[in-house]
Amino acid sequence: MVRHVRDTREAAEAAAKAVKTRRETLEALTGSGMAADAARAATELSGTGRHPSVVRVRRPYVRHAVPLDVETERNGLPREKRPPAARLIAPRGVTGRLHLLLLLAAACQAAPGQQWHHTIPIEHGREQPLSLERLVCAFARHRGGTGYVASPRANKLRQITQALKTLNDQHLVDLPHRGEHLPFRDFTLLCDSGQSTDNAHIPYRVPKKNDPCVDIPVAFFTHGWVHLLTPSEITAYLMWLDVNQRPEHEEPYVTGAVRAGAYGLTREAYETHRVLEAFGLIDVTPDPDRHDDGKYTGYHPDGRPPPCHRVTVTAGGLLQDAAARITEVLNRYAATGGWDRPLGSRPAWATASPSAAAAR
Repeated sequence: MVRHVRDTREAAEAAAKAVKTRRETLEALTGSGMAADAARAATELSGTGRHPSVVRVRRPYVRHAVPLDVETERNGLPREKRPPAARLIAPRGVTGRLHLLLLLAAACQAAPGQQWHHTIPIEHGREQPLSLERLVCAFARHRGGTGYVASPRANKLRQITQALKTLNDQHLVDLPHRGEHLPFRDFTLLCDSGQSTDNAHIPYRVPKKNDPCVDIPVAFFTHGWVHLLTPSEITAYLMWLDVNQRPEHEEPYVTGAVRAGAYGLTREAYETHRVLEAFGLIDVTPDPDRHDDGKYTGYHPDGRPPPCHRVTVTAGGLLQDAAARITEVLNRYAATGGWDRPLGSRPAWATASPSAAAAR
C-alpha cells in the first residue's frame, strides 16, 4: 500500500513537471487576454465576407496520395519529404498556426476558385481593427544571454515575420519584396498543395466544391484551438479529420505505414491521440490486441485488419472553449499523471461497467 502511494505520488510529480512549461504558457496567453482576443478576431473575420462554416485545405497539404517508404515507422518521413502540414511542425514559433489563419482569411474573403488578395496588415493600428497581430497568439520567454528583453508585442511581431520567412522558404507564401526596406508588404499566398518551386509559383486559390480537401470547422479558429493545441496535436487532428471525412476503410483507423509514409507523422505525433481524446476532440476505441507501446501480438497480415485504435472525430468537440478545457485537462494530468477526459464529457462506453466496456 505504501509503495502504491509512493508510486502514484512520483507519477504525479513527473506528470506535473512534464506539462509545467505548457501550463505556464497557457496561463500567460489566457491571463493576458491574448487568447481570448485572438478568438474574437477570428470570429470577427469569419463573420464578414462569405461566412464559411469550414476552411477547406487541399488533401496534399495533409497527406501524400501514395505513402512513401520510410526507414522506420517510428520516425516518419524526413522533414523535406513530408506533406506541407507536417513540415511546419516545430516546437516553437507560430508558422503552422499562421498559415492556417491565412487560409481562414482566404476562405472568408474570396470565393471558391478565386485567388485571395492579401488585405490584412501585420501590425494592429487605430484604423486597422483586424490584423495578424490580433489573429495570432505568441508567447516567448527571455532565455538569458543578453541584457535586452523585448516587449511581448515586439516578440509577437518578430514571430509573425519569422513565420512568413519560413512559409516563403516552404513555397507556401511569396515575399516579392524580401530583402527590401519593407520586406513583408504585399505578400502572396501560394497553393497549399506545396507544389510551388523557386521558379514556378502557383498562386493560392480557394478550393472548389469538388476539389479533394480536408474540411476544418471554423470553430477550430473561433474557439481558440488553433492557438492552444501543440503543432503535433494540430497535425494529428488534421490527420484524423481526413481519416473520418475521406475513409479508406470501413472503420476509422490509420496503420503505422500510412501514418508515417502518407501523413509524414512520427510515432510521437500519433500518440497525441491520448491528449486529443482528453480534450474531447476525438473518441478512441482501443484495439485489445495493441499494447500501449504500439506493439501487438498474434497479428498476421493475411488475417484480420491491423490492430489499430479506431478514432472518431467528436461531433461538436471544437465548440468547447479551448482555453477552459485544456486548462482543466492539464491540471488533472499534473495531479494524476493520466490523460483523462472530465467525467461529464466522457463517451458513454468509457463510463460503463467493466463488463460492458470489455464487450466493445
